[in-house]
Amino acid sequence: MKITGQQPTVLQDVKGGHRRDFEQAQLREGGLQPESSVRAETFTLNKMKLRLEAEPEVRADKVAELKAKLKSGEYEVDSQKLARNLLLEGLQEDIS
Repeated sequence: MKITGQQPTVLQDVKGGHRRDFEQAQLREGGLQPESSVRAETFTLNKMKLRLEAEPEVRADKVAELKAKLKSGEYEVDSQKLARNLLLEGLQEDIS
């Protein structure tokens, strides 16, 4: 091999161009997300879905507790908390 002082030839991938350089530039500019990040997000979402599906739709323990409080007359409504939650819910619906 003869040394001529020239830069070594950069080999292109199968599709041509410098894909790795392009992807790194896109990552720096915010155009692409790292593939591992996408996989992690998908894994996390799937795990959350499975946990939600495993939960019962009705929380029997909470229902029994509230029924007992209603029967004994211990159940009290915090009117300020109720009003705050109603207003927040209404505002969220307006924003959506």
